[in-house]
Amino acid sequence: MRALVIPFLLGVLAGGFVLLVAAIALGVTADAAGWGSFRIGIGPIVLVEFERRAASTAATFGAGLTLAAAACGALNAAGAAILRRRLR
Repeated sequence: MRALVIPFLLGVLAGGFVLLVAAIALGVTADAAGWGSFRIGIGPIVLVEFERRAASTAATFGAGLTLAAAACGALNAAGAAILRRRLR
């Protein structure tokens, strides 16, 4: 059990960090380049939403970032399980 929990947590942390940095970079780029409002997500699950108004801009990081980070952790744990079975 521990052999899968540690890769899962490391995958969540690494994936979450990369996704958060990418979302911040996307928000900064959208603001600097003067892009219009947009939303990135799948159905009701929002990853990043950028909104431009006349006097302000806003970038919102949705719950989809957490779900995507959990998916990264699950993939990392699955990879660790496959490697562990092959090395036995």
